[in-house]
Amino acid sequence: MSVSAENGKKWIQASVAIVCMVTAYVMIAFFETMGDWFELEAKVSNFTVVAQALGVLIGLGSFIYIVNNSKTSTFLNEVYAEVTKVVWPNREDTNKQTIVIMILVTIIGFILGFFDFIAAWALSLIN
Repeated sequence: MSVSAENGKKWIQASVAIVCMVTAYVMIAFFETMGDWFELEAKVSNFTVVAQALGVLIGLGSFIYIVNNSKTSTFLNEVYAEVTKVVWPNREDTNKQTIVIMILVTIIGFILGFFDFIAAWALSLIN
């Protein structure tokens, strides 16, 4: 699969935008929690609007900083280039590996459960 540099840049910017939107949401929730803890709603008029504006500004500022920072942009381009080289397993291999892992986890769970049972039995003899 051939990936152009322009296509990679679009994916990187979209990913950064999504992360910055989540950051803005988290910051808004953080400011609202701080407002509840310190009763800032009573002290600051239109606190909800201020908290939302600060969250959006932090998210937008993060996006602008990341996109315009040459070191960060270079790093993200290198990461994208490496991710495009990854060979992902097909559906059949994934299903087989998932079944094997589920079986192994179940077997190990039974073994640990058996040891736990033996340890509890041995401790009950001591008491």
